[in-house]
Amino acid sequence: MTPSDDTSGSARFPDGDRADALSRARALFDTADYRGAEAIYLDLLARDPNHVTALIGAAVCASRARRDVTGAMTLLDRAEALAPRNPHLHQTRAALLNAAGDFDGAVAAARHSLDLDPHWALAYVNLTDSTKIAPGDPVFAQAETALNADLPVTDRVLIHFALGKAYQDCGDWDAAFTHFKAGNDGKPDRADMTGFAPAADRQKGLFDQGFAATLTGATRTTPRPAFILGMPRSGTTLLERMLAAHPEVSTTGERPEFGRLTDDLIRQAQLARRDLPPDQAIRAALTRDNCATIARTYLQAILPHADRAAPVLIDKLPLNFWNIGMIAAVFETAPIMHIRRHPLDTCLSNYMANFETGLSYSTRLDTLGQYFRIYDDLMQHWDRVFPGRIIAVNYEDLVTDPEPQLRRILAACDLDWSDACLRPEETGGVIATASRWQARQKVYQSSVQKWRRYERHLDPLVAALGGMSWIEGHEARRFS
Repeated sequence: MTPSDDTSGSARFPDGDRADALSRARALFDTADYRGAEAIYLDLLARDPNHVTALIGAAVCASRARRDVTGAMTLLDRAEALAPRNPHLHQTRAALLNAAGDFDGAVAAARHSLDLDPHWALAYVNLTDSTKIAPGDPVFAQAETALNADLPVTDRVLIHFALGKAYQDCGDWDAAFTHFKAGNDGKPDRADMTGFAPAADRQKGLFDQGFAATLTGATRTTPRPAFILGMPRSGTTLLERMLAAHPEVSTTGERPEFGRLTDDLIRQAQLARRDLPPDQAIRAALTRDNCATIARTYLQAILPHADRAAPVLIDKLPLNFWNIGMIAAVFETAPIMHIRRHPLDTCLSNYMANFETGLSYSTRLDTLGQYFRIYDDLMQHWDRVFPGRIIAVNYEDLVTDPEPQLRRILAACDLDWSDACLRPEETGGVIATASRWQARQKVYQSSVQKWRRYERHLDPLVAALGGMSWIEGHEARRFS
């Protein structure tokens, strides 16, 4: 869901100025600076209230930056009054309704977009992500016909992923995998895996047993952050929705700020102390004052993204597993929840998710297996050097018998029990991750051992993980 590059609108100011403004807004949007992009769209609208593309862009930014679905829909209503047959508008409405949990509305808007233009690729994604597709649904014929047209590769990728989801809904596992593979094969990104293992080794060297033992957290903050992390598609969104149902918990979604702040500290430390080896320079910079500044700046950055005021704020960026050493250095009492899932289920779910940006390792089964091994090895290190600090949560336990798991997690977070945590489907707010539809459903167990349906296609993944013997050993360790 991105704003269009279309420059349609009235000519109250020069086309060149309008095109430049749209280009700048799009660049900011693509770097997740939704507030910056929104400011440009609103400036365009102040000068040209009938600018359809600016209305659509401002609507998307209102939803992303402030979770203001009502305001976003008002902007889209204005755009629809001006351009009722604009498929981009209806596809955008579908995406925003999907994120807000109005799946019936999302389906209707996506189908309307496809009726207007059956080649509108994102509408297929928003349709299939908003409902379970039944055999014989017209979307199959529409999508297959669209794939026979001369479409950009990026659009073909989107349609393949949508068809993969649709065929999976119908239980046609081979057809589903064929389309998921076609979607991944069509992506230009191919992961350069050479940097991940050295990055993990640097974390393990910096936060070795001796240094980790000195870290008790620089500060306590109010509100208190709680980190949910692990591999993407391991169940982080489910746990977030469960905990966000608690009256004393709010969620900020997946926030990149902590990693950016600590990366800045690392760069500045190495520049300031070129006389020291990198690890020593970084350790010297992790003073109580510097860590307290990071904590304060981080909270100021994420607070506007909270869905409501609460004493505990969730940050559920899965890739914060890279940052556990820094989290332990900065926060004395921030819970760190590590959700774990079967390696084959986790990696397969990554392969089937069309991530908007990054995570290029997920486009191939072999690189997925390699990345999982690096992640698992790093997590074992964190568990060794920070004993008792990380709350381990098995996805399978969470979906088969959630109450004991949630009671244990809430107790570790110093929170009282709330029955609402057992009803995550009732939790409101916008969901901006690939798990939007699933996260709005009642807790289900159908994704446990999902890999067995696709087993005949997974040999490259099994090999990259180290074979079934390694997988079985991992599972024995995880449940020990």
